[in-house]
Amino acid sequence: MPFGLRNAPATFQRLMDIFCRNLPAMAYLDDIIVLSPTFDQHLLHLETVFLKLKDYKLRANRSKCHFACSRVKYLVLWITSRGIEVDPDKLSAVQKIPPPRNVKQVQSFLQTCSWYRKFIPNFSEIARPLSNLTKKKTVWTWTESEQNAFTTLKNCLVSPPILSQADFTKPFVLRTDASSYALGAVLLQGADMEEHPIKYASRLLNSAERNYSTTEREALAVVWALNKFRGYIEGSKITVASDHQPLKCLMKLKSPSGRLARWALQLQSFDLNLEYIPGKSNVVADMLSRLDYDQEIPSCEENTVSIDFPARSPT
Repeated sequence: MPFGLRNAPATFQRLMDIFCRNLPAMAYLDDIIVLSPTFDQHLLHLETVFLKLKDYKLRANRSKCHFACSRVKYLVLWITSRGIEVDPDKLSAVQKIPPPRNVKQVQSFLQTCSWYRKFIPNFSEIARPLSNLTKKKTVWTWTESEQNAFTTLKNCLVSPPILSQADFTKPFVLRTDASSYALGAVLLQGADMEEHPIKYASRLLNSAERNYSTTEREALAVVWALNKFRGYIEGSKITVASDHQPLKCLMKLKSPSGRLARWALQLQSFDLNLEYIPGKSNVVADMLSRLDYDQEIPSCEENTVSIDFPARSPT
């Protein structure tokens, strides 16, 4: 396929999606990664991939191939036995970035941070003062609030948490919380004292949602988080942990109406158990939804782009 055609990447990606079907492998354009639990299985998986490459008349560049690695760099992230980690070489330069002096520099910084969004709890809330600067007709002012947001993001990037790989044979725990202006959620697996984060998510409430009652906002947080993590949790057992006790009644309403009826119907598509936990035990989700900023709250959710490759469940 000739380079430079507008639809060439999408066409080639469709080919690779077909190529990886029924293989223990994933591909992003011409970057293929083969995943195996043991060395012996890895050898068998490699043989299967090589044979299929031959069938498709595709070739791999030997100098760019790495075999039997316990730690491999893939799409500027490190895939290790512990989970998915940020590449420290990419982030060492982040600490040297000076404070932005104009809107273009703010946009560039936010784009860099957005790539690692899934590693940063409450990214949209932390970045809000900087995002406000990129709005049209906004007068440029660099105050303590913007500086704090800038510094916090840099610190989060330099020492991000390690995200664990999802195990689709085990149940999930979803912790959610809602404040008067934002929603927060974290997807976890493991026992109480050994819960490992799979992914973080947060978003701001729009002007209509900020008028919801407390129970409605908490219910919205659950419905939004379930749909946000649907690719991970669909078909699995899920415990939804919230510090809002009336939320447990949502699944038991005999004649719900309005938006509560729509949400209750959406919840029925998941194998979930609603569980009340005290607020002091819901630290992460609570923090994701409750950072205090004085700036005006935007009327829409900020959208960023991230590429995520959850493990495929066995078929």
